[in-house]
Order: sequence, then C-alpha cells, then structure tokens
Amino acid sequence: MADDFVKTDRNLKVTLDLDNQLTWGELFRFVDLARAGVVSPSDPVALEYDPNESMPVITGLTVYVDPADISQDN
Repeated sequence: MADDFVKTDRNLKVTLDLDNQLTWGELFRFVDLARAGVVSPSDPVALEYDPNESMPVITGLTVYVDPADISQDN
C-alpha cells in the first residue's frame, strides 16, 4: 500500500440499473444498502445518465457507501 493512500468514507459505489428487468426486490435491496450506508431520507438520489444519448436519459441510480456499514445479511 502506498504511503500516500488515505482511506475515505463511503468509498463503495453501488449502481442500480434502470431497465425493464428491474424487480421490486432489487429496488428494495438497493434502498436497504443506501440505508445501511447512512443515507438520509432528505439526501438527493444520485442519477446516472447514458453518455451516448443527445437528450439526458437516466440509466441508473447510485449510492456511495462505506463497506463497513454493510452487514453480511444485506
């Protein structure tokens, strides 16, 4: 490990793809991960967009969490 490496909080990015295969269970799991990552209900949801579209098209939802906040049960 480099001497200049500093561990930061919320360094795990979890993205939920929004497509026609999305299930309620996947959505619930994503929300559970966000809650475990200490996301406040008033925090804005981070959106991912398709970079290949001329008009903004939302392709996913993103949350940043600290891996230590995620239990083995999640």
